[in-house]
Amino acid sequence: MNLRHNNFDFLRIFFAFIVVIGHLIIISGVDEFIRILPYFNTYISVTAFFIISGFLITSSYLRTNSIKLYLKKRAQRILPAYIFVILISGLLLSFFSQYSFSEYFSNYGLYRYLAANLTFLNFIEPCLPGVFVGNNYNCVVNGALWTLKIEVCFYLVIPILISITQRINKKYVLFIAIYCASILYKNLLEHFSVQHEVVLYAILGRQLPGFLSYFICGIACYYYYDYFIQHKNKLLILGLFLFTIERIIDWEIFTPFALSLIVFTIAFSIKKLNNFGKFGDISYGIYIFHFPIIQLAVYFGFFEPQYNPYLISFFIIIIVLLTGFLSWHLIEKPFLNRNKFTKAYPAALK
Repeated sequence: MNLRHNNFDFLRIFFAFIVVIGHLIIISGVDEFIRILPYFNTYISVTAFFIISGFLITSSYLRTNSIKLYLKKRAQRILPAYIFVILISGLLLSFFSQYSFSEYFSNYGLYRYLAANLTFLNFIEPCLPGVFVGNNYNCVVNGALWTLKIEVCFYLVIPILISITQRINKKYVLFIAIYCASILYKNLLEHFSVQHEVVLYAILGRQLPGFLSYFICGIACYYYYDYFIQHKNKLLILGLFLFTIERIIDWEIFTPFALSLIVFTIAFSIKKLNNFGKFGDISYGIYIFHFPIIQLAVYFGFFEPQYNPYLISFFIIIIVLLTGFLSWHLIEKPFLNRNKFTKAYPAALK
């Protein structure tokens, strides 16, 4: 299996860009933008990330000599920029708080925010004291970070999943069982949330078990890579059909499977996109920094009627891209372990 010839770098930047535009539309509150919101579905992009992660992290784990080294690589890849964005938000956004510096830094909410977000429990405290309280999207500092908790949980679960998978001859039986259990878990909790009007059920439904269906599709594609490549054109048609049908009827039963077929067909086609990430893997930086940047633009009133929303959005996207570039080269890249494995299989570590 040649992992170096794929379009995962392109796909990650593409899906990160979709998330940026989707959040820009929602956070800005510009009426003109609402009509294009269906074309920038952040949920589909995020779940596509999970699918890609399932494939690449499986590859990374199987090519690593020990669990300790595997966990070290995962920590080196995800933690530096994540910790930085939490700490820098807590520090710099003090300048935009309704409270004075003394009130802000003595406020329990600041340390609750830091503790909750540094431990990936973003839902416990998404806001900083007096920050963004008048924005359209309320006080949420970084609404994109909820997915990182799920990603980290997946990193911790993957050694168990792979250990079980390696012991089974008919691996697809295990994959189907996990897929079905995940779909059942998520749909039942969403049903209970609506039926009983309890938000907690919805929150629980958006945890790792509810998204294992996406991760497991990525894992399955790794193990059945040869079969997929042999039949990818037929599988793409099947994926497009199932995905379209479920979008129309608003179901999420076959969507993880269908989306994975679409994503992996693109990933292993269009060879011209294979070198898309030669200037750096900026997708992670784009993803974790864009939300507070957009919130700041709203805070400063740049989406008020006197400004051109399209021009403002253009500048925001440029700033986000630059931030992603700097994040990769100044924070993320220096922490990665540049050993022989990294040079031989760069895509597997991303």
